Amino acid sequence: MEERVPPVTNANGNTDLFPDSQNIFRSGTYVVQVPKDQIYRVPPPENALIAERHRSPAQKKKSYRSRCFILCILICIIAVIVAIAAAVSSRVLHPKSPIFHIQHLVVTKSSHSRPQYKITLKAKNPNSHTGITYEAGGHASLSFKNHEIADGDCPTFSQGQKDSTVFVVPLSGSKSALPKEIERSIKSQNSTAHTSLSLSLSMDYPIKRRVWLFKRGKRLAVLCNVTVDTLAKGTRVLSQECHS
Repeated sequence: MEERVPPVTNANGNTDLFPDSQNIFRSGTYVVQVPKDQIYRVPPPENALIAERHRSPAQKKKSYRSRCFILCILICIIAVIVAIAAAVSSRVLHPKSPIFHIQHLVVTKSSHSRPQYKITLKAKNPNSHTGITYEAGGHASLSFKNHEIADGDCPTFSQGQKDSTVFVVPLSGSKSALPKEIERSIKSQNSTAHTSLSLSLSMDYPIKRRVWLFKRGKRLAVLCNVTVDTLAKGTRVLSQECHS
């Protein structure tokens, strides 16, 4: 309720319409009217929480997609760098194939078993920056005039740069009948009756070349043509030629 203030008469007997502020404003209750267009409503706090809940999943989803995109880019960059480094090392270094040499060939046979062959070879790695690992799964076969007379598994070993390794390939005789020349040579006891034989040793080797920190796998095919004086005791290698 609005309280009216009585007019104040000054010293000249006139009514003072504008008295001092301390005389005008007295304690009481006042009603202030504000136009509706100047009234601002403040939303309750729970409205802000609801809006934040609706907004958060979209922001999280966008952040997750951004991280996945960045990770994919990094993986692609690393893969490209590794591929380029491997290609450059392979082209620049030009790794050479290993060199093989047959040292000995020994045949053993009993009356109730197939012939057993032991072929001793020497493998040389001619590369100065590349190591070679001969892995499991290699197969070897020995043939006479395109007729396989024995086969077996190749051993596993590793070579460093410019390294040489001597290894033995054990072969078991074929179950089929041996060619007459091979049978006669194995059973021969007369040294003067020895007749030279030309044999072929083939090996299929899974290998891995190591260049710095990179490894590259391939299949290595080796073919050795060897001539021996006999397959009886005291076999001597007369000539040989290996390709890989």
